[in-house]
Amino acid sequence: MRDSIGLAGDWFLNPTNYVEPTEASLGISALNQINRTSFRIGEYEALKEAAIDPYTALQDVYLQFREKKIKK
Repeated sequence: MRDSIGLAGDWFLNPTNYVEPTEASLGISALNQINRTSFRIGEYEALKEAAIDPYTALQDVYLQFREKKIKK
């Protein structure tokens, strides 16, 4: 519940949500997401090289992440 309240506040404080027309706002948000993702490509490549089975390694990372979120 607490996270959803923070997300609502974040939405109102994000200046790109007030850009008109709405298509421009969506384009800016998409560009920001693509930019954030581009900085993480090396992390995936490092995981693939370090793991014997990348699928199992990524699955384990995801399960650990979910377990941590549930315990909060």
